[in-house]
Amino acid sequence: MENYITNYRRNNFNNNLYESINYFNESDDESLHQPLITNAFLFRRNANNANTLNVIFEGDSWLDYPIPNILDLYDTISDRNQRLNLNSLHLAKFGETTTDMFNDKANFVQYISNYRIDRIYFSGGGNDVFPQLGAILNPGITRFGNNFFTNQSKLNDLRNTASGDELYKKCILYKRYLNTSAFESALFNSTNLNGIFNTIATNYLGFGSIVNSHSTPNTVFYMHTYDYPLYKLGVRPSLLNVSLPLGPWIKPVFDRLQINDEILRCYIIIRLLDKFHYLLNTIKATFICRGFQFQTQIIDFRGLLDGSQYWRDEIHPNSAGATRLSTRVNF
Repeated sequence: MENYITNYRRNNFNNNLYESINYFNESDDESLHQPLITNAFLFRRNANNANTLNVIFEGDSWLDYPIPNILDLYDTISDRNQRLNLNSLHLAKFGETTTDMFNDKANFVQYISNYRIDRIYFSGGGNDVFPQLGAILNPGITRFGNNFFTNQSKLNDLRNTASGDELYKKCILYKRYLNTSAFESALFNSTNLNGIFNTIATNYLGFGSIVNSHSTPNTVFYMHTYDYPLYKLGVRPSLLNVSLPLGPWIKPVFDRLQINDEILRCYIIIRLLDKFHYLLNTIKATFICRGFQFQTQIIDFRGLLDGSQYWRDEIHPNSAGATRLSTRVNF
């Protein structure tokens, strides 16, 4: 296995941080969310039953999409795992960064310290990264250079592919040919990106320490990657076909920096989320190095939502997408 701790240090991060689908029509969706007061009451009522699986969902809008009647991962994971007699507590809040979550951890601490918690499903980091995209990217690079790729025939294939889903799928398929050293040196402000990743890692480790204080070796802490938001750049969340004042988060930064090259846009997004996957593995390795007794699983969603039919807006899956993602989550 790759030595995440060594490589994490080499990359100048903080040295003390050691890694059949049911499709829905939007009109048929029915979110399962309940108000916290109701959700918490039901959780408490059932938490001491020996045959329940007690699960805390903590995180961001991938677990708490703010539009009524749209299924998100909380809904679809809960539905997929109902055979286990889930008793779920929904603490996620859309728009929160990992720092927001940690500062707002009182409910999380209350329930994990007073009830048997079998599973924690955690979604965090997207709001730390993409709203800071302008600070992550170096200005002045507007075209995908030949030196960013190691296979010119594959690059020519990308350049000869029209913009759209086919191009985005090919960019994911060909990501192995990205010259990551040259690309990151040119595109990423490493000081700012490392600082953001350090903050994410610190907050995950803070939650891990809390979980470890109240867990058993049978407790499982789930973390997930995000999938590549390539397919609906610039599309805002909407309600009744009216765009809401939420986002977009990515395309305006590309526009401001005059990054119109679709291939360059794709690989900025792909590389950031691949580095986030690496960060999660580093966090998991740190949990192990610190002797935390709970188990950790990383759910890798990258490349699963491989078409615009799975996306609701710029960075969120629609109900079909959330259902597709949930097939990788088994409690």
